[in-house]
Amino acid sequence: MMAAISAASNNNEVTLIEKNEHLGRKLLLTGGGRCNLTNICEPEELIHNFSKTGNFLRNAFKTFDNKDLILFFAERGLKTKVEEDGRVFPVTDKALSVLDLLEEELKRSRIKVLVNTSVKKINVSQDAVTGVLCKNGTIIEADKVIVATGGLSYKATGSTGDGIKLAEELGHRIIPVKPALAALTLKSIFPERLEGISLNDVKLIVKADKKKVMSEKGSIIFTKNGISGPITLSASSKVIDCADEGKKVSLEIDIMPMLDQKEFEEVLIKKISGSSVKTIKNVLKEFAPTRLGDLLLELSRIPQDKKANQLTSKERKDLIMLLKGLKFDIKDTVSLEKAQVTRGGVSVKEIDPTTMESKKVKGLYFAGEMIDIDGNCGGFNLQAAFSTGYLAGL
Repeated sequence: MMAAISAASNNNEVTLIEKNEHLGRKLLLTGGGRCNLTNICEPEELIHNFSKTGNFLRNAFKTFDNKDLILFFAERGLKTKVEEDGRVFPVTDKALSVLDLLEEELKRSRIKVLVNTSVKKINVSQDAVTGVLCKNGTIIEADKVIVATGGLSYKATGSTGDGIKLAEELGHRIIPVKPALAALTLKSIFPERLEGISLNDVKLIVKADKKKVMSEKGSIIFTKNGISGPITLSASSKVIDCADEGKKVSLEIDIMPMLDQKEFEEVLIKKISGSSVKTIKNVLKEFAPTRLGDLLLELSRIPQDKKANQLTSKERKDLIMLLKGLKFDIKDTVSLEKAQVTRGGVSVKEIDPTTMESKKVKGLYFAGEMIDIDGNCGGFNLQAAFSTGYLAGL
């Protein structure tokens, strides 16, 4: 939609081809249905929130960055708000508000929208685009074609890799598509007991063959068979890469990252000495949710009804070890279908970063998730979609 709007701003005749019955099905799912449009961080930080191909986006962000995007919506009547970690949402808290505005802009720009229409082939003559052949047999002539069909996650929304196949048919190198921003499944029965518990301001440490490969602070949530939440999603790409290399991947959750073990022990001793009648179960409530505290006591083999001031030095240290490093082995990641975004796609080496035009076929452009770019959780992937779409449209 952004690519079409941008292209139409230069008085081009633009047709938007959509295989679904309605536009924006995937957009409506973003940000839990609230649409995390972008992130308010500085332009250089935007780049740093992408994987190793992030530098490819430098020109796209220079042309149309997060501030430009916020202004784009504000000028058309949709205000935004900034939440935790710089995440930007529409003030309505509804992704539908974003979709409605984009559809209104398509109408205002007199863009022809063809729904329920799939593309079978991009027509090329002498290494230049001449149009597209639709599956219904219709040929749409065009001297420029932008392919912005997304990755392979949430196939029900239409993200079935159509554009990636079309690019491959025209000789483009495709980086294997893998899940990114995915919840993680753990080799343990404990997550099911902790299902629904959220932990804020914790540190998640990822280890491969016992060697630390990343560490990040933020929020996690326990699911029926693993963990999710912003820092889990951001860590998932690293986990997938290490697992693909045949390494044994494990996680450690530090529930009290602001204190080292010695400092934490001092705090715990102080709490215990100030509450001689309290059980250790009740003291633990000040540091962890009840169900998690109960599990930690079970793992430490400490009776729940034991008086806090009767803890032995070893029991206290065992508890602290768990609070500072609750360990889990990774079973696997979720499928491509359930990942929020995918990595891989058309190689950035075959796309001109200043225009988004293919280096192989004149008049062919790419935008969004079908390019081999992927960012962290927090509005970065949508910003990349809007920016690359806008630049391709120009």
